[in-house]
Amino acid sequence: MKIPYIARYILLTASVLMLGACSFVEDITPSEHHELTITSEIEPFDGEVATRSNELGTAFETNDMIRLKVICPYVENTLSGESTWGNTKDSFWLLKWSGGWTTLTENDYYDITGSFSHSGSSNIFGIYESQPTPYVYTAITWSEEKMYKDNDGTLLNFYSNVFHADQHRLKNYKASDVLWAQTYSQTGTWNIRLSFHHVVASLLITINDDALQTKVSDDAVLTIDNMPDIDQAEIVVGDYYAAKDKSNYRNGYKIKSSCAYEDHGKVLGIANQSKVDYFRGGAHAKNFGTEIQNNATYTCYHIPGTKQYRVIVPPCELDPSKPAVFWLRDDTRRFKMILDRTVFEQGKLYPITMKLE
Repeated sequence: MKIPYIARYILLTASVLMLGACSFVEDITPSEHHELTITSEIEPFDGEVATRSNELGTAFETNDMIRLKVICPYVENTLSGESTWGNTKDSFWLLKWSGGWTTLTENDYYDITGSFSHSGSSNIFGIYESQPTPYVYTAITWSEEKMYKDNDGTLLNFYSNVFHADQHRLKNYKASDVLWAQTYSQTGTWNIRLSFHHVVASLLITINDDALQTKVSDDAVLTIDNMPDIDQAEIVVGDYYAAKDKSNYRNGYKIKSSCAYEDHGKVLGIANQSKVDYFRGGAHAKNFGTEIQNNATYTCYHIPGTKQYRVIVPPCELDPSKPAVFWLRDDTRRFKMILDRTVFEQGKLYPITMKLE
């Protein structure tokens, strides 16, 4: 039977629509589930090629640790990835380096939950962040777990970077070198890439003993006086998005790291965890310029087999009337050099030559 033209047109149109509908259904089929991955890199100090974190300064080393904060700043409800459901304090995802980033276990001997027993950290790699809203991922290195009781007796637990005035041991030098990274995603993602930057400064001191008849020994100790007194303190980095942190842990990240946009990613000072003024506003950190005295002595790390020393210093400005002073002690000999530099910027390396006569 011959099909009329109008009927053939309707039939053809219906067929095209059916094919189009099938294609559309296929296109919106949910994508394959991906396990979350975290990759990272380290930007060098401004002034050198190599980077932290091993002795040569080329990469992270086994058991180096970071704490990762996930914030969705433009929604009110808590989304997947923002909370560890109370398994870690302040909803930090705690990770260690082992050829790649992995979670901590009870064999790392940290009391992560604050229960006075060894425990592991929550597993962020099992999270599927599919929400179509911006995500902010912020990571910072840490080296020690600190617990203390607040003024009303409440036990608080923090995973802190800890600055060491005595850096003659490599472990303490590395712990003082604080690294910070932040990445922004327009939606939930399955691949987080973190580019770490130094938020402290580094001094590389070369000893020139050419004029000495008896050269400096490998046991010589180098110190620097009149530096900020922040031994055992936590360095606080400003995060503009911290104000939107939904965990709001007492005296925690939201309180200490919230800042104005112009201070984003900059060191604000050190954590003042023993006393917090809730009416102060902004970041609750002691400021290097006004609240910290420059009366401390730092001990430098001696690079084995060389006549070079390194020391990490916080970003700060010293009083020109009270400059930093280097002392090199080698058995009974003493050598002194006054440093003419008074400003130290975060992320920068300052090569210094100490000529002995």
